[in-house]
Amino acid sequence: MDSPFGGTAEEAYKISGIEEAVRAAGGEMELMSSFKFGQAAVPQGQDIHEWTVFQDALHAVLIDVPIAKHHSMARLTLGTKNLMGLIEDRGSIHRNMGQRLADLSSLFRPALTVVDAVRILMDNGPTGGDLNDVRQTDMVIASHDIVAADAYATRLFGLQPSDISYIGASARMGLGTMDLAGSRSKS
Repeated sequence: MDSPFGGTAEEAYKISGIEEAVRAAGGEMELMSSFKFGQAAVPQGQDIHEWTVFQDALHAVLIDVPIAKHHSMARLTLGTKNLMGLIEDRGSIHRNMGQRLADLSSLFRPALTVVDAVRILMDNGPTGGDLNDVRQTDMVIASHDIVAADAYATRLFGLQPSDISYIGASARMGLGTMDLAGSRSKS
């Protein structure tokens, strides 16, 4: 699914090549029709307790695939920030954004987060910038823990997980770990 900031999902699917790849694999494209949005309780919401969300996402195995990039308000778009694509009234999320994004993460709980960091937008995001703002890292970060995936991705931007409000808020809510050194298994 895609809910692009500019243009339509249909245009995004065509331009990105996703539509062609899905059809070649025998899949179907899902468009986020407005009639599929409805109110949902936010289970661990600290700032928001219900929100209008894309209902199909609540009944699916959700794989969150953000493109890592600079964001002028949130500092970075990563897995948690990418969940904004599943809600209506994105404008209201911007007030107390860090906590509200963490609250939404408690609702959606992706089974897998795959951060596309092959090329990252280092500045002037989310929609501005030019090729001088792009850095090639050839990296993909995948985790069942959205907070850990986001925390790891901050390093690519020279930041710490605590620099991103939604990562800290999500960790405090117990939605995952941002302490990557403490989360490694011992062998």
